[in-house]
Amino acid sequence: MERQRRANATHMHEVVRRAFRHAGRDAETKFSTIVPAGRVSRKQAAAQFHALLVLKKQRVLEVAQPEPFADISISRGPNFSTKS
Repeated sequence: MERQRRANATHMHEVVRRAFRHAGRDAETKFSTIVPAGRVSRKQAAAQFHALLVLKKQRVLEVAQPEPFADISISRGPNFSTKS
């Protein structure tokens, strides 16, 4: 189970890294862009959301949600470049 969680977090980090690759230092993306509704199952979306929270806890990513049910903004955290 723990190995799968680590793999999910590593995958999420790589997906976000690709989204930021051509953007500037202050790049930002949305959770709905990375995990589009209707294209992934609820279980997959929940796993990716958990991975997002793991990366937030590790300070790899910063996340913000202006209000309940609003899209989640994702940006680089202080440890973004140190996560492999």
